[in-house]
Formats: sequence, C-alpha cells, structure tokens
Amino acid sequence: MNDIHGEIGIDVERLRAADPDGLYLFMLEDYPYMMTSAQVAEFTCATSQEVRRLLARGELKGCRVGKKWLVPKLALLNYLYKDEGREGLQSA
Repeated sequence: MNDIHGEIGIDVERLRAADPDGLYLFMLEDYPYMMTSAQVAEFTCATSQEVRRLLARGELKGCRVGKKWLVPKLALLNYLYKDEGREGLQSA
C-alpha cells in the first residue's frame, strides 16, 4: 500500500527546492496542486488566453483533461524561474 503522506512530503520538498528564494510558495498556498489555466492566469496577472498559448507552445508544462488545461505548481515554479537558469532543475 502506498504511503500518501510520504508522497506528499516529497512534493513539498520538490516545491521548496524549485522556489529556493521563497518568493512564490506562500502565495500559492491557497491554490490546489494542479491549477487550471484560469488560476495560473489569476496568479500571474496574465489572461487565460495567454496561459493557454504558453501551454500549447510547450513553454509552460501542463496536461489537458478534456477541454481544460491543468498545470502542476512545480511546472509553474519552473516556468517562473526559467529566465534565471533554473528551469529543469525539478521536472514536474
């Protein structure tokens, strides 16, 4: 049987490692781990259309579930830090 708490603990560690400066994690606490494109847009002050465009081009990692895009917090953090050369340190 899988230990769900252990898996969650690993994700928390990966999230902290992906946000070494601690700039974003506290602001992301109220969002679910898998964020919709609308939630990502709200967080980044972008439009949903801009977020969907980034997802379609593969610049922001996510997955399609039906008509909706879902973005793991880890992928969002990697995207936010990509210009600082930290992209890919933790894969989503």
